[in-house]
Formats: sequence, C-alpha cells, structure tokens
Amino acid sequence: MIIVLAKAIPNDEDAKMIFIDISSDLIEKSKAEEGNIDYNLYDDVNDGSLMFVEKWESVEDLKEHMQTEHFIKFGQYIQNLVACELEIEVFSSDKLEF
Repeated sequence: MIIVLAKAIPNDEDAKMIFIDISSDLIEKSKAEEGNIDYNLYDDVNDGSLMFVEKWESVEDLKEHMQTEHFIKFGQYIQNLVACELEIEVFSSDKLEF
C-alpha cells in the first residue's frame, strides 16, 4: 500500500474555508478512482494546517491519479490559497496482522 501525506498551510481563514470547500470534489472523484483505498482531508486545530491522507494500492495507481483532470485543476486552483508549496511525503507500507 502507498500512503501519501500532503500538508497545506492556507494563507488565512478565508483561504482555508475555500480550500476545504473545493477539496470535496477532489476527494469524491479520487475515492472513485481505481486503486484508491482512502482519501481524506483533516484540519489541524493546533496550527491551522490541512492534511490530505491518501491510501493507494500501488505507485502506478498514484501516478495515474496525479494525471487526472480533477487533480491537476485542484493544484492550479489552490496556488493562491496557500502560503507555500504543499509538504508531500509518500510512504510504502505493508499492513500488519496481529
């Protein structure tokens, strides 16, 4: 499984609300993609940042996601809403059974 953590720091509270609002379309469409396991956005109440947490079956599925129209348009739209580039970390993980 591939796990993506993408942290966004909105410019201000108005930008944050717009970011959250437009994220709903990205999340809905991404969850419908082949190979997607989970895709959510979380709000850090301590520092005001937002974190996408994504789970994909494979690197290939993630790469295909990054070429979709909804992903590209979202990236273009948020450029003026964030204080800096998103901090993105990608991990490969195996599920452990206890």
